[in-house]
Amino acid sequence: MRALKRLFEKPKEVPDEVTQEVPVLEVEERFSAPDIETEPLYVKSMELQDAVEVNEVAEEIRRGNIIIADIQEFLRRDPAELRRVVEQLKDVCKRYGGDIGKLTDTKIIMTPKFIRIQFRRAAS
Repeated sequence: MRALKRLFEKPKEVPDEVTQEVPVLEVEERFSAPDIETEPLYVKSMELQDAVEVNEVAEEIRRGNIIIADIQEFLRRDPAELRRVVEQLKDVCKRYGGDIGKLTDTKIIMTPKFIRIQFRRAAS
């Protein structure tokens, strides 16, 4: 408990002579070229309701965005169609070098090539 109190207590005053002895170093700041602008990347949430929307997901992955897709509508309608859509999404991720994983029973995440999903390992 004392350790916590010490962390949050008001700092003690430092004598002026101590602060004057500390050397000041110049820090070089690095900037990217001002004429080059990078496009922002997004984490996008999509509700997949039709197999045609796989093309939209493919375009977003190609652009480098992360997609969280809700597949609940397919679960209600047709599990066979759900399997086909998930296979198509896996192919899209593989084609662009991305990754795909399950977040919940109704949501999946797809990432572009420079982002990997670290899957939870089973306890041994």
